[in-house]
Amino acid sequence: MTNLFSYVKYSEASFQMGNEYFALLVITSSIWTLLWLGYRKNKINDEKKMKEKQARIRAKTDRRRKLESLYPSKNK
Repeated sequence: MTNLFSYVKYSEASFQMGNEYFALLVITSSIWTLLWLGYRKNKINDEKKMKEKQARIRAKTDRRRKLESLYPSKNK
């Protein structure tokens, strides 16, 4: 097992962060931040739409009940 990794030198294992890597880190971080903000905004809009939809369904059901109470069924 030691012969397999014997060609790797310890001095080459260090990571020098240059300007290119820093720019890549900033770009990647900004993309992830924008994606997260978009996800959060979309989630908030979805919750708002769901509440509006439930309110419309509830209002429609209430109107139907009121109309049914005005006109009793003939089966009684």
